[in-house]
Amino acid sequence: DVLGQIPLLVEEVADGARDFIPTPGAVRAAARRAYRARRTLLLQYDNDPLDESEEIEELLREAETVMRMKRPMIAFDIQRRVLKGGHAAPVLAPPLDLAEKLEDVLGAETAKERLLYAEADATVKELLQWLDEGQL
Repeated sequence: DVLGQIPLLVEEVADGARDFIPTPGAVRAAARRAYRARRTLLLQYDNDPLDESEEIEELLREAETVMRMKRPMIAFDIQRRVLKGGHAAPVLAPPLDLAEKLEDVLGAETAKERLLYAEADATVKELLQWLDEGQL
């Protein structure tokens, strides 16, 4: 029961818990050993102090090396793109119907800047471009 775990998690963090299970090291080891996606897009934001995109990219390249030992013809397409924004950039957007109405009134660029969702919009465009490149 996930909902029952939330109060306990909040209490643990409030009490100073900083370690989570599995540990970051265990997650890294499992990813190195078992990551198999052929295409991966990492989106990094230029003003995100919590970002670990470079470390994740390095980890995925190590996973590719492990995979190539098993299957030499397999290649991974790992792309890291840096976008303007902070940690919450991909989730800061108003509901679509409101955004469309305000874009009609204010103009698209002005609405995106005033409602602070230009970065979320850029994220969507980057994802769509990456999907189009892969013909998915």
